[in-house]
Amino acid sequence: MKKRNLLQILSFFIFICCALYLAKYFYDGYKADREVVRLRDIAGQTDGESAPEETYASNGMLEEYYKLYEQNNDIVGWVRIDDTRINYPVMYKNMDNDYYLHRNFEGEYQYSGLPFMDKDCNLTADGSNLIIYAHNMKNGSMFADLIKYAKKDFLAEHKIIHFDTMYERGNYEIISVFKTQIGAENEIKYYNFTIPKSEQNYEDFVSAVKRASIHKIDETAEYGDDLLTLSTCSYNRSNERFVVVAKKVG
Repeated sequence: MKKRNLLQILSFFIFICCALYLAKYFYDGYKADREVVRLRDIAGQTDGESAPEETYASNGMLEEYYKLYEQNNDIVGWVRIDDTRINYPVMYKNMDNDYYLHRNFEGEYQYSGLPFMDKDCNLTADGSNLIIYAHNMKNGSMFADLIKYAKKDFLAEHKIIHFDTMYERGNYEIISVFKTQIGAENEIKYYNFTIPKSEQNYEDFVSAVKRASIHKIDETAEYGDDLLTLSTCSYNRSNERFVVVAKKVG
């Protein structure tokens, strides 16, 4: 009898812990969503609406992003994909790829974090590769919708990724969609390619991601084209990443 009562108490304790964990998870998700809505309102990036008219602050920044820059100098741009929840500021912390992994715009702890640019990227270098990472959240936020590119029909209707820097708007056309497992023998080490060392180095990277693509995509990139890479976890295999590479077209 005592053993049964102990098991009942233990089961109840486990149930309470699980309930509290789930409640905290959904509450944190709710808070994160509300914060993102606030940032979108400031930047004029309301879902379903086109980007605001281009106006510039006195320092040359786009006005809507300058308002956010005044609040946090770590913002370097904004990424958006039509018909998805991907519509977020992009952060950058010099020499620290972990800072915004679990922090919000105010620098406070937030499990979902925010999309952030690789510490080795250079926004001003011609022909460089800008790599943006974000979590694949179970509630569909951050880069969860990036996985939709696994379907060819979705790719066909959403070939363009919008990425604005603080100073100009930009559109990027997708040239490759692939999966790679970190540490695997055939891993595509896309995260090591930010600024090309040579024309051959650039062409080797483009060839590698084109070969790895799960879809046949006619569009490609030539030396000198600016590249954009979005990366998230795929959850199909341990340490697997889902990656989309695009080239700047306007």
